[in-house]
Amino acid sequence: MNEWRTETERNTCPECGAAVQSTDTQCMQCGVNLVEARRRQRRKAQQQSLSARTVASAQPTGGDAATSPYTTDGETSEETRLRIFDQQEAQRLAAERVAALVTAAIVGIPGFILLALGLRYGWAVGLIGVGSLTPADLRSGAILTDHRLLAIILIGLGLAGIMSTAGLVHRAMTAGRAVQEVKRGEKPTIVSLNWLTYYGLLLVAIFCPPLGVILGILLKFSSDQDIKNTAGTMIIISLVVMAILVVNALLGLAEGLKSAQPPQPAAPE
Repeated sequence: MNEWRTETERNTCPECGAAVQSTDTQCMQCGVNLVEARRRQRRKAQQQSLSARTVASAQPTGGDAATSPYTTDGETSEETRLRIFDQQEAQRLAAERVAALVTAAIVGIPGFILLALGLRYGWAVGLIGVGSLTPADLRSGAILTDHRLLAIILIGLGLAGIMSTAGLVHRAMTAGRAVQEVKRGEKPTIVSLNWLTYYGLLLVAIFCPPLGVILGILLKFSSDQDIKNTAGTMIIISLVVMAILVVNALLGLAEGLKSAQPPQPAAPE
C-alpha cells in the first residue's frame, strides 16, 4: 500500500490530480510547479499532528477505513494516512540519522586539523599581520606561500568543518527524537537543515570556491528541498568568489606588464 501511494502521488499533480511523469517539473494541465507543490504537500502532512486521533471521531468514515487491514479500531481514513506517512518518514529518518553521524565524523576530523593549522599560522604572523592583507597581496599569486593568506583560508575551512559537524550531530539527534515520537504515536519533530550546517557550507563556498562548486553540485541531487536550495546558493557564491579572484589576477597581470615596458625615449628638443 505504501509503495502504491508513493507512486500514485509521484505520477499525479498535487493541485489538479492530472497524470504527470515522475520527471516532470510543471503540470501541463494547470501549470503549477510540481516540485514546489509536492514540497508544500509534504510539509503540510508533516505538520499535521498525530495526536489529533485522540480527539477525532471514534467511528471510521467510509468503507475503506472500516475494512482496510492498515487501520486500527476507532481510526479514520485520514488518521490512517497520517500514521502510515509518519511511519515512512521514521524509516527514512532512521537511515538518515546513521548517514549524518558518519558524515559528521568524516567532516569533523579534518575540520579540527585545519583549524589547528590555521591558528598556528595565524599565531606566527599575529593578528596585525593577518589584518595587513591588501588586494595587491592576492595579485602576487602567493596564496600558498603567504602565511597570512594560509591562516585565513585554513581557519575558515576549519570553522566550516566544525560548524557542519555540529549541525549534522544536531540533525541526527533530532531525527532520533522524531523516530521515537512516531513509535509512541505522537506528533514527530520536523527535521530540517539547521543554521550551523547552512553557514558551514557557505563558508566552504567562500574560502574554497572549487570545493564549494563540487559540493553544491553533489548536494543538488538531495531529496531535501532545503539542502537543494542551499546547494544552489553555494554554487553562486563560489562562482562569484572565483570571478573576483580571476579579475584580481588579471589586474595584477596588467600591472606587471605595464611596469615591464621599457621607458619611452625622450623627444629631441
